[in-house]
Amino acid sequence: GGGGGGPRRDNSSGSKSGQPTMEQYMPPVDPDNEQFVIYVRSKKGFKSWYPLNVVTGGSTANTLVKGLDSSLSKELALSSLTSNIGQAIYKDIEQLEQMCRRMPMLKAAKELEYGFMVLDKLDPKSMFKPPGDKVFVIPPEEETRLPAQKVAEGFQSAADKVKDMLGMKK
Repeated sequence: GGGGGGPRRDNSSGSKSGQPTMEQYMPPVDPDNEQFVIYVRSKKGFKSWYPLNVVTGGSTANTLVKGLDSSLSKELALSSLTSNIGQAIYKDIEQLEQMCRRMPMLKAAKELEYGFMVLDKLDPKSMFKPPGDKVFVIPPEEETRLPAQKVAEGFQSAADKVKDMLGMKK
């Protein structure tokens, strides 16, 4: 007895525990372009940031992120990044809000607040427990519409990525 035939299950790949973890949503790190983690949290109450998705910026974003390292250009770079990412978020705000409402920890939140962090490529998993000072809050929509801004150029639709991440297909 003891039927020894049949295809052998090779379990060497994949996670050791059968539990799906947030890590399976880790985007591939893009070596050439800066990436930004989009976060959401409740405006009141438990102010914990939850990663929604990761968007990849283009050359403009790369320049702006370099600008964050210099005290001279930091403020300008940060406001440009914030408005670019903010516009990408507000463009899809209704879809994003619907998705956030499906997250158990945000179901009861009256008001949501969004933020972003530059993905740390050396430690991408830090996006799941972001240092508070690294997440920049996205201001209300009207403040992201700065004149002479290139509108969210090079940012993919924020909502598309989230739908993929949560496995929500239309």
